[in-house]
Amino acid sequence: MRFVANLRDETINAFLAGGIQPRAYLLSSHRVTPSTLESAARVRDLGLPVFADNGTKELIDATLDLFDPDAKPIRDEVRDIRREIGHTPRGSEVPDSLRAKAKSLAKAVVAHATVTSDAIDAEELLVTQLSMDPTDLIAQEDFATACVMGLGLEREITGFSVNQLRSRNKRSLRLWQTVANDPRCQDIRVHAVLSAMDFNTAQAAGRLAAQADIRFAALGIAGINRDSSATDFFVINKASRRLDRPAPRRYVRLTQILRGLEIGMAQTGHALTSFHCLGLGATAMLPIPAACFGGSVGLTTDATSPIHDAIRDQVYYEFENRGARVSTSAIANRTVQDEPWAFSSPFEQDFRDEFGHDADAAKEWWVAHEMPQIDRTHLQTEPELNDALPLLGEIETDLRRRGERVRVASNHWTIGELAAVYQPSDDRPGLAYEALTALSVGSGTVVARGAEAAINILEASGFHR
Repeated sequence: MRFVANLRDETINAFLAGGIQPRAYLLSSHRVTPSTLESAARVRDLGLPVFADNGTKELIDATLDLFDPDAKPIRDEVRDIRREIGHTPRGSEVPDSLRAKAKSLAKAVVAHATVTSDAIDAEELLVTQLSMDPTDLIAQEDFATACVMGLGLEREITGFSVNQLRSRNKRSLRLWQTVANDPRCQDIRVHAVLSAMDFNTAQAAGRLAAQADIRFAALGIAGINRDSSATDFFVINKASRRLDRPAPRRYVRLTQILRGLEIGMAQTGHALTSFHCLGLGATAMLPIPAACFGGSVGLTTDATSPIHDAIRDQVYYEFENRGARVSTSAIANRTVQDEPWAFSSPFEQDFRDEFGHDADAAKEWWVAHEMPQIDRTHLQTEPELNDALPLLGEIETDLRRRGERVRVASNHWTIGELAAVYQPSDDRPGLAYEALTALSVGSGTVVARGAEAAINILEASGFHR
């Protein structure tokens, strides 16, 4: 699996400063400027792949913002019923009035998303994407299903059929066909963006993709991962299966969809050449696509989370702990309590070698100040602590800004290294299954339950190691 870095000033500057590049870059059409196009040209000169994204996420986010005030009361009612009956409601457990409201809203969302999509100037979008000189292009897509899903309007509540969602994929495939047949794209890998909400809708999408002879496909993950709810069941074909305990829906949904796509295509003797996960940056979820698809399928993924986590939350991904998030203040507390930070990435190592890292001096400061729990305030105001631990310091200096670039680059490096474990091979699905097994017993509650649910879905769908 190859992790693709988002092409932004933050990433370009971070990697240039370290003299090391990621394995590929992605640039979204809504972020095209003379500056980003110049960066894209430099990337291509380095021989690195460039993915031209279609910019749909902005439209999805706007649609979710528009309809969320109407969707929230429906989600709240579902939550209240679940608390009352002790499990996720479905079938006759969903009151007719609730189903009618949910279905009506879902139809309105689909209608709005379709009108918004129809308003896109397809030629202008393609010209913008081609201006990046891409190796890979994410075709225009129908994003209605992603919006319905992002609003929590689940099929067990709306009653939406498989055929209703199949029609959205038919539209996406028509949009893909237009781009794929364009002579300007003959040397570009054009990815069709598929959509689904669960195993059965994904299986139908996989069959459609096989009939269209799709070789390069993609799936938007951002809408899946923004869902913080839990579920206690999943459906494969006509069989409904209960989970032993509620699991985060994003793990359940991602596994169902990717497994359904793979099986739907395999039923017609079709196999993808490559599959891209748009917006999958959670390191604990990387084994899921690796387990769901056959070992010969090339896998790629991208996410902006390494940037946001580094800059907004002052977070490093800990390579030795499967990429778990660790704040700079947590690292400082470990350091003064004799739990040294590993400096795993070459970017961290170079910074340490140039500017130092004095754990003893940090511990002296800590003891002198009566051993406080170090927080961001300390890192923002204490010069001695900043001098001792310059990589973690937040006093406004050029060194702090350089440290921020190190975080951005290091987080991308960590995800890249963890993803690279899942290179195409016959052994990859089994390796990913073993990783999920380890996560199910050796992680926090959310990750452990998610990994456990993923294993259940894999086994129920006929997975063989």
